[in-house]
Amino acid sequence: MWFIGIAIVVVSVSSFGVYWLIHTQNSKNILSHAALAALWNSGDVEKALSESRKATEVFPFDEYYLSVEGISSYYMGLNAQDEETRQQFFEQSVVSLRKALAVGVPAKMRAQIYYVLAKAYYQKGDPWFDMAERYFLMAKDKGSKQQDIPQYLAIVYAGKKDYARAAEWFELALKNDSADTLLLSAAITYANVGQREKARALLARLESSASDAKIRLKAKLLLAQDTLDAGDTHAALQRYQEVLKDDPLNVDAWYGLGLVYSKQNDQLGARAAFRKVVQIDPHHVEARRRLAEKL
Repeated sequence: MWFIGIAIVVVSVSSFGVYWLIHTQNSKNILSHAALAALWNSGDVEKALSESRKATEVFPFDEYYLSVEGISSYYMGLNAQDEETRQQFFEQSVVSLRKALAVGVPAKMRAQIYYVLAKAYYQKGDPWFDMAERYFLMAKDKGSKQQDIPQYLAIVYAGKKDYARAAEWFELALKNDSADTLLLSAAITYANVGQREKARALLARLESSASDAKIRLKAKLLLAQDTLDAGDTHAALQRYQEVLKDDPLNVDAWYGLGLVYSKQNDQLGARAAFRKVVQIDPHHVEARRRLAEKL
């Protein structure tokens, strides 16, 4: 028995020696924290990701290497060309950053980690908006000065159809940013919470000055719907016709035109518009229903 015990000890010591030798050999090829930080600061995100991945294979519980792996994965995801690759990078970002937090990120790094983790969840899409909300709020609570946090939170709450909170955050976001996409999202949110004057003002601004033609078109459509809801069929008719000049196959404009003609008791015009909708989109349920009602 004593012989077996000695053999076990010898094997154990030998195994540990082999592991130590391999681990030491591998660690020689790993960048130090300072060297990795310098690489990251140089702007070579792809190389930073590659080196941090090598480091976490050898030091799987090092919060700094995990943090760099997570942050660089996020930025690689932003630059990826196809959606599948993007989502793989964002998932890697989430996993690495959650590991870093579990191991114990220093207090001074937590705001940044929460912020990037929130953006990774945001990029993963609607099913993950709850997690994005949670970490954006945690980043803000830890003192993050990132000025786009209100913008992200506004869009997250709008995506969750919590328009009251979304409107509050849009108020803050618009103080720091006036991007067309943000203005459009804010206008839609204001309309949903009954702040129609604010919505109209933003939509009118986009209609006249948005740099993106699609956003200008969307603003015109929303203004047309607003004027129709207000009972001004003449103004709505003009707006829908303006949209169709720019986009003759716009389903929403043709459907809106059908609603205008219906309110004006022009049933022939309404049916023609609804038929056009079905020609463009055979699966348009509302247009089919309205045509069936007139049979």
